[in-house]
Order: sequence, then structure tokens, then C-alpha cells
Amino acid sequence: MSQIFSADSQMLSSGNVTLVTTAETTGLSSNALHGPFGTCKVKVSGVALISTGTGVTGVQVRVRRNQSAENIVLNPGTQTIAAAASTIIAVPFAFNDSVPDGRDLVYSLTVQQVAATGNGSILTGTEIDSTVISG
Repeated sequence: MSQIFSADSQMLSSGNVTLVTTAETTGLSSNALHGPFGTCKVKVSGVALISTGTGVTGVQVRVRRNQSAENIVLNPGTQTIAAAASTIIAVPFAFNDSVPDGRDLVYSLTVQQVAATGNGSILTGTEIDSTVISG
């Protein structure tokens, strides 16, 4: 059975984040989590609430580890999720991350619109949850 070392939950509550056409945009990040001295696993999950812009045919949701340093994408085979233009969608996500050492961990949720000709938004209520467990 795994042991929980650290956990965090963050919700976007201070206003929407603008998605500028097709630029990958950070919506929110976890607080720094501390793993054990050795290896560990992290489960990162949540829901991205997105208001798409004009021209949009889809969105891409990514989770990045330590975006300002190593910048590892947890889901490197990012899939495009079909989405109509000028609509509101909810995209649930869940990823596991194997970490080889005891570094501090910050996870960031990013969203990118596909084929957008107008801005969209990551909406208030979007959340990211991170749990560090034994590896």
C-alpha cells in the first residue's frame, strides 16, 4: 500500500485567465509539494473549465512539472479534444508522474486552443489536485 507524503488542491477563484488565440497558457499551479528522499509518484488530476474563442476546433490540456525549471510535460502525447467555437466545455484530466528523487514539485495546468481566431478563457472553478505517494 502506498503512503501519502504531501497533497495540494488549488482552484482558480480570482477571475478567468485569457487564452490568447492559439498560445499555450498557464491557468493555475499547485503549491510546492515535497516528496520523500527517494523515488515517488504523483497523481495530478482536476477539471479544466474552458470558454472557447471564435474559430476553435479543439483544445489541448497539458500538465507540466516545474514549469520554470525542468518543464516536463506529463502527457507528452497531448491529444486534441474536439470543441466547438464559442462554447463552454469541461475537460477532466488525470496523470501520473514518476519522480526519481526528492526534489520539490510544482504542477501547472496549461490550455491551448486549436485553430482559434479569437480569445477564449480558462474559467473560474478550474481545479488541479496533486498527491505525492510512495513510488
